[in-house]
Amino acid sequence: MLAVAQPRVLCVDDEPLVLDALATILRRQFEVVSARSGPEALEILRQQGPFVAIVSDYRMPHMDGVEFLGHARELAPETVRILLSGRASLQGALLTINHGVAFRFLTKPCAPHLLLRVLDDAKEQARLLGADRRLRERNVADLAGHVARA
Repeated sequence: MLAVAQPRVLCVDDEPLVLDALATILRRQFEVVSARSGPEALEILRQQGPFVAIVSDYRMPHMDGVEFLGHARELAPETVRILLSGRASLQGALLTINHGVAFRFLTKPCAPHLLLRVLDDAKEQARLLGADRRLRERNVADLAGHVARA
């Protein structure tokens, strides 16, 4: 019997203890890959993608979570992005979500059951995004075939 691969999650935080805690919470249901900065995470996304979701800290040196998730959206539009922060303002959180940079915004500390529930929602959102992309591709192919026959 073949083992079914676990969905992959990229966790990004400059605090190693936070990354360890996230991996501990998620490892039963997800394959967890960790990065300690936005630039490192972007390279991982390019080299090791796809991922069903990204969980990123808000405040990190070199590149904050909003900037990182904006770049991640361009690289992997079907990867669901979650912002996690202990210090972000409500206004910052609303702007992040309302501008499509993040699917959800969570505060630290985040209860494990809440994080897992949000990642379950992220899996469903990723499935829907993939289905939408496939439908659009099929419609374009059908239209091209119709035009070629005309």
